[in-house]
Amino acid sequence: MLETHVLHIAGERVELRSLRSGDLAVYHRPAEHVRALVEPICRNRGHWNSEYNNWIVFRQFRAAVVCELEAEADHV
Repeated sequence: MLETHVLHIAGERVELRSLRSGDLAVYHRPAEHVRALVEPICRNRGHWNSEYNNWIVFRQFRAAVVCELEAEADHV
């Protein structure tokens, strides 16, 4: 079973989903203010998958990306 972790960044839902390969899918609904926070964290650590509108983060960067995204998450 694949694991999904949900964060809220800038008021929007961001889903982090484990893939069978060990890579991480990072998805959020189109929102420029969220993209401005998520894209710099994922860029150069994976690739944009335009078919699913999500980032695929390579497994060797997974822990760092999750940590950085959690730091950006809304803490209510």
